[in-house]
Amino acid sequence: MAIEITDTELSRLVDVGLAAAHLGVIGRARSLFESLLQYKEHAPARIGLALTYLTVGDFERSETILRDEVLASNPKDPEALAILGLTLILSGRSEDGVAVLDRVPPNSGGGKLVAALSRLS
Repeated sequence: MAIEITDTELSRLVDVGLAAAHLGVIGRARSLFESLLQYKEHAPARIGLALTYLTVGDFERSETILRDEVLASNPKDPEALAILGLTLILSGRSEDGVAVLDRVPPNSGGGKLVAALSRLS
């Protein structure tokens, strides 16, 4: 029997994965995102997966997921751009990261993240 998950349920499960990552339960968060992605391609789940790698300092894997698996199909995804910019900055490639952050539309969810980051720095 095929599993059926509504888009709302899928979004809530991504929220659960992000909460798990925030709490430091990275392995479980990653497993949840991977399971969701086996069910259905979903950019927020893919971005969440990238965040699990970013959290443990695997900047290369995070960047690869964002560039090759999210931005390849939607080059203007504001959340993916924001997380990619952050990934690049944290990996020591500040100029590249700032250049990516400059591409994030200011009124998007990613733009709000960029604005919050700029207030912290």
